[in-house]
Amino acid sequence: MDETADIVVVGGGMVGLACAIALKDRGLDVVLCDPGEARARTSYGNAGVVSRGSILPMSSPALWGKLPAYLRNADRGLRLHYSHLPRILPYTAHFLASARASRWRRAAAALLPLTSAAYPAHERLAARAGTSERLQRTGWLKAYRTEAAFAAASLEREILSGHGVAFDILDTAGIRDLEPALVRPYARAMLLTETGSVREPGRLVEACEALFAGLGGKRLRGSVQRLAPEAEGWRVVTEAGAVRAKQVVLAAGAASGAIARTLGYRFAVAAERGYHRHYALHPDSPPLTRPVLDTGAGSILSPMGDHRVRVLSGVELNARHAEPDHTQIEAASREAAETLRLGGPLDNESWLGSRPSTPDGMPVIGPAPHHKGLLFAFGHGHIGLSTGPITGEIVADLATGRKPAVPVAPFAPERLLGWPRLL
Repeated sequence: MDETADIVVVGGGMVGLACAIALKDRGLDVVLCDPGEARARTSYGNAGVVSRGSILPMSSPALWGKLPAYLRNADRGLRLHYSHLPRILPYTAHFLASARASRWRRAAAALLPLTSAAYPAHERLAARAGTSERLQRTGWLKAYRTEAAFAAASLEREILSGHGVAFDILDTAGIRDLEPALVRPYARAMLLTETGSVREPGRLVEACEALFAGLGGKRLRGSVQRLAPEAEGWRVVTEAGAVRAKQVVLAAGAASGAIARTLGYRFAVAAERGYHRHYALHPDSPPLTRPVLDTGAGSILSPMGDHRVRVLSGVELNARHAEPDHTQIEAASREAAETLRLGGPLDNESWLGSRPSTPDGMPVIGPAPHHKGLLFAFGHGHIGLSTGPITGEIVADLATGRKPAVPVAPFAPERLLGWPRLL
């Protein structure tokens, strides 16, 4: 016989787990459906940044000047697989329509309440999961190799400043004093001082799994094979069994678009693939104390504790299950070796994961337009780990008929169904 519950959460990454925990806190009987493959989750492999300043989507006005390099795969920050592009035409159309200053400003204003609530929500969740020591408010550094590159990012600083996001501007000497582990002489850097970071994000996810289990949460370990509405709610079929519930939360990350499509929702979303490798720092190197975005390399260096660093590549647009393409992570590793005093690699193979990406850089959070009892919570892109805990609280409010503390109208699912409006 099928198991029964008040609500089913599909997806066990940071967003899905946070939803499941918050729903348990509201007294609901919750079943979490997830394959249980820890390394496959995007939450496992990201940089661990939790930043109030993560309000500026990738679809920036600067896209148009970089487009020739992007199309030639000459920019380290993006790698296109042209065979995949026909499958994401709606995403591409929305992305190009979003790459205007007016849209960028609009997205920043919409994201600010979400990102402003992110760190406090992380503190609350980490304290309950017993992992507070993994969350540190060290700020994070966005480094520029030339004065010209720094000047080109003036609109970004203007928008951040206009929204009260705190940052300091450092010159070469200031960068060296702040982060002596960096041996590359950057011209300028922006230190976002309100930012925190999570050391070893995968360990945080594991702790949240244990917290959910301790609250009496139930799990079905297996991929979702069918999500079907019924007269009294929903039936969710997985490889491990089936469960019936009055409500369902779809928070399956990059798999969410395909699952939603079985119900008739064709979202303009894409899988942004990314890679990472771990390296030991040289024994004589000072530790790296905060994440660093090297804008010239299009990659991130993030400390993971124990004198280790995670090197993360830029974005690859390709099918979610396509064979790995190590071009970007190889380039990022070479750049990292000239930026830090690295020892040997600590991984037998590079990690590969897929971010659930929306073209306007904003998540999909809210009720499904055509199905009662179905809530969407996916598409967080680069800020899934950061905003996962607060998203969980929002979803719990929506599921129980309460008004969320964060405005969710800008994240409505309807905006990404069909072709984009040009105005």
